[in-house]
Amino acid sequence: MSDKKYFRGADWFGKDLHKAELEQADLREANLQEADLSHANLRFADLRGADLSGCNLYRADLTGARLQRASLREADLFHGILDRADLTEACLIKANLNGATARKACFDQADFYEASLYNVDLSQASVQGADLFHADLFHAKLHKTDFTGSDFTDSYLSNAVLDQTIFDKADLSGATMPDGTLCAHGSIGQCIPKDPNQPGFPPISMPPLG
Repeated sequence: MSDKKYFRGADWFGKDLHKAELEQADLREANLQEADLSHANLRFADLRGADLSGCNLYRADLTGARLQRASLREADLFHGILDRADLTEACLIKANLNGATARKACFDQADFYEASLYNVDLSQASVQGADLFHADLFHAKLHKTDFTGSDFTDSYLSNAVLDQTIFDKADLSGATMPDGTLCAHGSIGQCIPKDPNQPGFPPISMPPLG
């Protein structure tokens, strides 16, 4: 008999779910706005289309969770675990992902407008076509992270660790690179220094396959 928990469409607005055991739970389209899911076990949970706006996910374990098109606007994911999670087209506007780990996660077409990603670990994550306008990636770990086609306009990458990071077709206009270089308008795929006296900061891309 399956241990999967079925809560599709549940209305848990503001509910105290601290340390809740919701591994593999079906929470599709659930209303979890402002709920307390700190330290919750949401490993491999199905949260597609769920509303987690303003949700407290402090140290929550979302390993392998399905969060496609979920709303995490202003959610607190401080030190959360999102390894291998799928957040395709998720809304992360002004979300707090400081110290979170999201290794091998998928954030394709996600919206990180003004999100805080201080010291986040996005190693080997796919973040293609994402909106990172004015996002703060200070000291982020971006080992083999794929940002193909993403918008980094006015984003902050100071002290970020770039290692085989892919910025193909990414808009770096106004972005601050790890060495402090400010990219000029029209910096597509590589940073063209706004100050002509600066040396420039080309991205480090993965070597071609084969």
